[in-house]
Amino acid sequence: MKDVYGLHLMMRVANVRDRAALGDGETIDRFLVDLVHELGMNVLAGPMVTEEAGEPQRAGYSGVIILYESHAAIHTYSTLGQAFVDVFSCKPYDTSRVEAVMSRHFGAFEVVEQTTLGRGVHWGSNVEREMQQWSAARETETQPAGGFG
Repeated sequence: MKDVYGLHLMMRVANVRDRAALGDGETIDRFLVDLVHELGMNVLAGPMVTEEAGEPQRAGYSGVIILYESHAAIHTYSTLGQAFVDVFSCKPYDTSRVEAVMSRHFGAFEVVEQTTLGRGVHWGSNVEREMQQWSAARETETQPAGGFG
């Protein structure tokens, strides 16, 4: 993959061994905290974890943790033994470490979909220079009153 300044991992897993863990908000919370620490990222806010009750095939938990580097999220379907995981980061990381953390919290599973995209691929060949320019622009820009950052 061309030099990038970060990664975006999107993964769907099935046949999760510990379905009870997928249906436990405290486990989801611990998973998110463990994940970002394993990847060497820094928490800005969260995690925020909430339950989706209702029909068994839709029941589960959704959790997100906001990072200085971007975010990590999980959406579980405990009855189905499935989950979606999303790690969007300005910081490069080893995607196999995401699977290792998942195994610690949820047991064995099967990856049925996985997409990993490089962030910053639209930039030129000198990613380091472009990242410095982008960072400098962020530091000097001003937001209008009531604007979004």
